[in-house]
Amino acid sequence: MMGNRYLHLLHRLRRDARGVSVVEFALILPLLITIGAGGLELINYALANQKLERIASITADNVARNTLAPSERSFVDTFAGVEEIAAPFNFAANGKVIMTGVIGVSVSGAIVGKVVWQRCSGSLAGITSTVGAQPANVNLWADGPNATLPGNVTLLQNQLVVISEAAYRYEPLISLAQLPAASSNNGIVRQRSIFVSRGQAFPYVTPSTGVTTASC
Repeated sequence: MMGNRYLHLLHRLRRDARGVSVVEFALILPLLITIGAGGLELINYALANQKLERIASITADNVARNTLAPSERSFVDTFAGVEEIAAPFNFAANGKVIMTGVIGVSVSGAIVGKVVWQRCSGSLAGITSTVGAQPANVNLWADGPNATLPGNVTLLQNQLVVISEAAYRYEPLISLAQLPAASSNNGIVRQRSIFVSRGQAFPYVTPSTGVTTASC
């Protein structure tokens, strides 16, 4: 009699499927959370890259559109808008912008680029320009080392290009492990933009009263 009751109970448990959906949901929940978090991280990372691209483009364009030599004030004003473009990312603490002026110079019959000035903004350490550094004596820029330009960029003699390099240390919402590209660079994202000067080639920056040079 007792055995039949146990057998009957076992049959009822085998046919009872009321808890299956709960178990299945519990099993699949971690996967759903992982996929959702990964998607959110990817969107945030793409937004950071988009912001960085805009920063590089706008800063280079602002200086290149000058028909006369830019002033120290013009760089300060240009850099002042970077944080607004970068919002909601904390670019002031985790980013850096390097703006470089390069002029084409004839050397042994070939046109090479020479760095004539360079200005920086941002607190991100360990970031240097891929183009080159401003010479110690800015008046002797023509004798300085050649600038390193992208392979598809060629200069005419006395032609000036403004190159803006923007870098940002991406702070993940969850983990960099979900972003192999960022993880391999320790979270450092970089973008670069190049504009040809609309006016004359200006190998110098005009001083501005009361304005500190945004040295690199």
